[in-house]
Amino acid sequence: MLTGSVLALAIAAVGCARGVDGRGGGGASDLGVGAGGNGEASDLGAAVDFAGGSGAQDLATGGGADLAIGSGGAQDLATGGVITGGPCLSGASGATGIRVRWVDSGGTATVQYEAFGMPDHSREKVGAYGYQIGFTPSFVDPFLGDGGLLLDGSDFVDVELSGVGIASIGSATLAIYGRSYDTTTSGSFSWQSFSDSGATTDDFVSNVAPYRWYAADIGNTVAPGDGGVRVRIKAGPSSEALVVHRIEICLAAQ
Repeated sequence: MLTGSVLALAIAAVGCARGVDGRGGGGASDLGVGAGGNGEASDLGAAVDFAGGSGAQDLATGGGADLAIGSGGAQDLATGGVITGGPCLSGASGATGIRVRWVDSGGTATVQYEAFGMPDHSREKVGAYGYQIGFTPSFVDPFLGDGGLLLDGSDFVDVELSGVGIASIGSATLAIYGRSYDTTTSGSFSWQSFSDSGATTDDFVSNVAPYRWYAADIGNTVAPGDGGVRVRIKAGPSSEALVVHRIEICLAAQ
C-alpha cells in the first residue's frame, strides 16, 4: 500500500504532467500515449513519454507545425500546398503544376504529359503553334542531347491551365530543359499571360550540351482563381532559337 506521502507525490506528479500538457496545446492522449484520463498510472507514463520521448519530438519536428497551419502541415506548405504534382524535376520550390516532354514522331515534336497537379483539371493542354498556316512542330537535336521541340521565331508554346481552387500563390516558376539551338551563341525565353509577363536575361540558356534545366520566377503569370490561364512561351536573344525537351511549371500555393 502507498503511504500518505508517497500517494501525495504521485498525485502531484500527475497534476504537473497535465499542466505541461495544457501549455503544449495538444495533450498526452492527443499524441497517442496514455488514454486513462483519470489520474491512472498509464497517464503518468504518458506524461513521462511526452516530456522526454516521442511526444516532444513530434511537436518539435512536425506536430506543432500541423496545429499551427492546419491539416496540410508544414510539409504541404513547403512542397506545394494544394498543388499535387510531386517534386519539381527542375529543383524549383513548390510542387509540379504541369510538366510535359517532347518526343520524336517521325520528325514531328509531339507532347507527352508527365505530371499534372493543379486542383482544377478542366484545362490541361500544352501545344506548339506556328505563325504560318500548315505549321508542323519540328523535333530536332537528337544527337547532342535528348532532342526536343525547335522553338524559334516561327512558333510559340501555349500552356493552358486553370487556377480555380487556388487562393494564393507563394512562388511560381517556369522551367525548360534543353539548350540554345544555335551552336555559336546562347539564348533565352519569355512568357506572357493575361495577368503577367516577363523574360529571362539575354543568353540565359547555354548553347553547350548537355541539356540543363533553366528556371525563372514568373510572378503572377498563373493567377489564383483564374479559370482560363494561358501561358505563352517564346524563344529570345541572342540566338532566338531553343531546343526544348521538357517544360515545367512549379507552384507553391494555398
